[in-house]
Amino acid sequence: MRRTSSARRDLTEAARPVAPHERAPERRKRELLESALLEFSTKGYGGARMDQIVGRTNSNKAMLYHYFGSKEGLYISVLEEVYAGIRRSEAEIDFDGLSPPDAICRLVEFTFDYYIQNPSFVRMINNENLHEAAFLKRSKSISALNTSIIVKLGRILQRGIDAGDFRKGIDPTDLYISITGLAYTYVSNRHTLSIVFKRDLFRSSMLQARRKTMAEMVLRYLAAEQDGTTAPV
Repeated sequence: MRRTSSARRDLTEAARPVAPHERAPERRKRELLESALLEFSTKGYGGARMDQIVGRTNSNKAMLYHYFGSKEGLYISVLEEVYAGIRRSEAEIDFDGLSPPDAICRLVEFTFDYYIQNPSFVRMINNENLHEAAFLKRSKSISALNTSIIVKLGRILQRGIDAGDFRKGIDPTDLYISITGLAYTYVSNRHTLSIVFKRDLFRSSMLQARRKTMAEMVLRYLAAEQDGTTAPV
């Protein structure tokens, strides 16, 4: 089942009272980030308006500039937050408790589903690619934010090699790029692909088939060789 945009969902949740463990300044900063995510992801950097961002929160423009310095600083913070969000969700999965093939399948399915459930993430990445990552290059934390998934994937690959499930010589970063490519293109290009091929790519049965296809493609690529040939999945 499809979910609403994470940005819209977070903005609804942000209307709740401040939790006992959460300080009001932290809440205000988070509200601004959530509102900015909605604004930037739907209108892009150039079309986004600071008045609109502030208007959806309990803050003002003075507080916004206090926390983020400028429109550019806010945009970079939003980019960092969307990457941090997917990494936080990945951290909740016990990959080490799964067999290597199951861990790969879980990562493939999680990545695909995350893109579907968080359209604001997809739009932000699309926007930043249009800018040739000009803003992302100025982030001081983006590389560190994305190290964790490569480390986890490397650990899965090594366990798979040790168990005889996977072949040697797979670069975890290259593999992750391939996994994201399989999932991302399907989601980001679903509108044009649906028209061109006359298929409802977001129909439940199509999504389920796509999950299975992606997992099988990746597992066949990783499969250890047996008698000089790639082992079937």
